[in-house]
Amino acid sequence: MGKMKEKFMEEQERLIREAVEAFVDDDWQYQEYLNSLGKSISQKESQANHDAWWDSLTDEQKQQLYNDKEEVDEISIEEMNHDLNFGK
Repeated sequence: MGKMKEKFMEEQERLIREAVEAFVDDDWQYQEYLNSLGKSISQKESQANHDAWWDSLTDEQKQQLYNDKEEVDEISIEEMNHDLNFGK
């Protein structure tokens, strides 16, 4: 492997590692916030909160969330393909 390709691969691995490390799970962050307040909720309570939120959405809001997720997934796939030089 040439030095440029090797350097490129090292840089890509570093960027991926940084992205993974920077990712913060929202549920974990919320739980840490509650813990800092001296409050805590169980997994069952967390699931009940999520279910209540989901049930409060209209069908149109649920469809919009789905559409937004599909769009993000499609963009992500296109970006990954481009980054891997599939999108030449």
